[in-house]
Amino acid sequence: MVNLELNDEQLNIISKACELLSRIYMGQLEEVALLFSELPDEQYQELVDTLKSLKSIIKVTSKQSNSGIRDENIPEVARHAYDIHQVIRHYLARKHFPQGGAAVHFDSPNAYGSLSLPTISE
Repeated sequence: MVNLELNDEQLNIISKACELLSRIYMGQLEEVALLFSELPDEQYQELVDTLKSLKSIIKVTSKQSNSGIRDENIPEVARHAYDIHQVIRHYLARKHFPQGGAAVHFDSPNAYGSLSLPTISE
């Protein structure tokens, strides 16, 4: 077991990085463009179009749609990253809104990878 001390902002960064990694493996390449949303409209659209054109090159499943995290062709590392993302977003949602809510952030995380879900403690 390894302990790593992080603040909420650092946890959020790790969560977003894990989410992005899992989305890329699922073929959702256009999610990368959101990192550069401050680009002028024309450049942003060019980036989105370029990322979409790459799907046919690196897609591990059907070219017709994005794959889900449960797709058997998605690498296990994507599932592990998604599991980490789920645990962190659930923790942060409960911490900042202890009364709960209806958003997916409040749903209990499910393990999609072969490893046990990570835990967060204060």
